[in-house]
Amino acid sequence: MTFIVDIERAKMVILRAHEAFRARSGLLSETDDLIENQIPDGVEPLSRDHALFLFYTVVNDHGMKSSRLYARAKALFLENRALFEPFRIIEDFNGPEDGRLVELTGKQLGTRYPRETAKVWYLNSKRLIEKFGGDPRNLFRCAPDARTLMKEIVAFRGYGPKTGGILLRAIIGLGFVDVTGIEEVPIPVDIHDSRICFLTGVLKLSGPGNARVDYYAYARHVQRILLETCNLLGLKWLDIDRALWLIGSRGCTNRRCKLCPLRDICIIGSAVMANKTHEGDIVQPLLPSDSLFASETQGIRRNTS
Repeated sequence: MTFIVDIERAKMVILRAHEAFRARSGLLSETDDLIENQIPDGVEPLSRDHALFLFYTVVNDHGMKSSRLYARAKALFLENRALFEPFRIIEDFNGPEDGRLVELTGKQLGTRYPRETAKVWYLNSKRLIEKFGGDPRNLFRCAPDARTLMKEIVAFRGYGPKTGGILLRAIIGLGFVDVTGIEEVPIPVDIHDSRICFLTGVLKLSGPGNARVDYYAYARHVQRILLETCNLLGLKWLDIDRALWLIGSRGCTNRRCKLCPLRDICIIGSAVMANKTHEGDIVQPLLPSDSLFASETQGIRRNTS
């Protein structure tokens, strides 16, 4: 099935999300859920321990609710610090399929595939030692170019476009490294970003109006559209990604539409707000933005008018 891309609507979504995140407005007033703000008690920011926690945690940030993963990872770090030490992993376990490692990592964290979690944990520990001296900070700072750094990150098992992009975003935002070329690196899109793009009219299917959308199937298209739109606007995608992550994981999941900066251009948000207004609920004013518009084209084309 072909789809339609409305670039002007994409610009609106990006600008709304960016402005709201910068202003810490509404749904984006709280950022505690972001991986950038996850650090076990007593760990010094930007230390080796901090880097190790991020390295072993972010690779598992898929297939389960992020907030649950982060909470369990912090608890595991405090309970069994040796599990986040690559040299100890190689010394204490008999290989990537060691049953004890499965129990202590994947099952403790509650990941979808505990055996794969253990395998990733062991093999990544081995590579981290062999290539970066067992210190993720050497990985984080191995290249001044974001594209090269991303290639090094995704060379580790389990780190793909999404988890690799999340780690890249985190280490740049936290100040582990300052890089150039971020505009060349794809945004770590997931199903939430894809769903937001369809609900706000950035993407539309050209087939029957009641066609069911497989949001996963359009993730790569959304990734490209969002990156190109950020570049057109001269914006780095880092804050945009943080904003869309918070909207998708916190707002869309809990129908907190009245606090969302996209509520009046979202199909579900508009319906929810119409009901809220009818009930007399107080709605937070939207941030300043361009007037709404949308236009239809045919085939796989972009609306740039």
